[in-house]
Amino acid sequence: MKKYFSKKDFFIITVLVMVPFLWMPNPAGATENLHEEFVDAQYSSQSPKVLPEETSGSTSNNPVEEIPREAFSANENIDDIVLETEKMTPLQRFKNYFSADLQLLAYGIAQDPVESSRNPNNDFLEIPHYRADLEIKPDFYFDTNYLELSAKPRAKFDFRLWEEGMREGDTEGKDDWYLNEWLVRLNGWNRLFVSYGRVNLQWGPSFLVSPSNPFFSDNGRGNTYAEVQGMDFARLLLVPHSDWSISLIVNTDEGRNTLPNLETFEKIYALKIDYTGRNGYGSLIYSKKESNQTDKMGFFGVWTASDALLLYTEGSARKGSHAWYPVKDSSRFGASLQQSHRDEDDIRPSILAGGAYTFFNGGTLTLEYLYNGLGYDKDEANLAFSTLQEASDAYYRTINKKNSRWALKTKEDLLDYLSSQPTDPGLRFLRRNYGMLQYHQVNIFNRLAITLRWTQNFDDGSGQLFGLFSYSLGDYWDIYGTAAVNVGNEDTEYGGVLNYQAMLGIKFNL
Repeated sequence: MKKYFSKKDFFIITVLVMVPFLWMPNPAGATENLHEEFVDAQYSSQSPKVLPEETSGSTSNNPVEEIPREAFSANENIDDIVLETEKMTPLQRFKNYFSADLQLLAYGIAQDPVESSRNPNNDFLEIPHYRADLEIKPDFYFDTNYLELSAKPRAKFDFRLWEEGMREGDTEGKDDWYLNEWLVRLNGWNRLFVSYGRVNLQWGPSFLVSPSNPFFSDNGRGNTYAEVQGMDFARLLLVPHSDWSISLIVNTDEGRNTLPNLETFEKIYALKIDYTGRNGYGSLIYSKKESNQTDKMGFFGVWTASDALLLYTEGSARKGSHAWYPVKDSSRFGASLQQSHRDEDDIRPSILAGGAYTFFNGGTLTLEYLYNGLGYDKDEANLAFSTLQEASDAYYRTINKKNSRWALKTKEDLLDYLSSQPTDPGLRFLRRNYGMLQYHQVNIFNRLAITLRWTQNFDDGSGQLFGLFSYSLGDYWDIYGTAAVNVGNEDTEYGGVLNYQAMLGIKFNL
């Protein structure tokens, strides 16, 4: 297990930083609903005047010298507030630069693995049937006019139980202590921002995927309770005009965001230009990997068509693909996964178009269509699943005749073949054409928030129904849960791994 600091260090840092806040009043945003933050980030104007990239690495905390206008009420006198601020001691002023949040999440997961060609007898993916987890998630912030610091240490305790496959009856418990995010940002004259740290760097308006983002394949919007692991970035942000900003970005290390198939980390350099207009905003992103000459162009744009209707698009285009595709060869089962499109000159676009309509009751209906030019075509998908089916049939025969010499030799060949294959094809979506319909509403009876989403794979006919809810029990406690039901045959994207997955948990906010 990879650890970035010890348990003792974690407790010492947590205690030392939390102690100054024990006599401070509760933060104003301590009871904010996670769904409200999500909707605000999605549908409010992402103005580059402050920070065009959305990260979870810092929040906006106003120091004493920058008293927000919202703090002034009709009965308050501005001169009195300024005078009161001037009377503060240097220690009191310094203390006001700090803020902190704490979340405790305890949840259980039940899931049903499918016995399919992708996971025969659950012996390859080894998916546990039950999980129980506890997460401790403190966030610390230090914010002045010229310097911002943040740190997000994490502790996770995980217990797993298997009911299928050769691990049937097995249990496993582990703990993980790590620093998921941290950030140092310098502000020069409100025009130039320089930062370095481990963050979850996200942008764009899309739900399904953010094709314009060259760094993260998961935008974290599928399940807002599953935290995206941070990656190390150096960033330079220039704001030459109130409507424009320019960002230079490089990821210097994979951080906690481990790459699929144990691939070697490669730096990606990106140039991002943002524009914010009266009725919309947009961005152009050019990126390039350090070790090759492949360029990628990305973009997104949002247009506020009316008070209720928001239209947007997001996409990218590049030559070739670094993903793994099935190719016929002389291997054990006649085909294997290879990076067969790595050096081709064909342009492979990924384009998403969507719209969101907000009703009078506050609910929002969102519709998206995605064309994923990097996905498998029909012939590639048929070859992949037929090869997997042949390998799966051979594996089941070894189970039925496990003591024979033939079974041992076949199992050895299977293991050699599978060990040579990547466990992840490197694609966020396996095929090319997808649709999503979602309904989202918060503040139902001032306590309940819900999300209902259907995702459809138009190429193989499979789909997923996903639901999420959060119910407030007061100022500090929430009950939340998610459920996903996959529909499709075993040789489809959504029908080949899990029949269902359900999660129920409780969250403490401070």
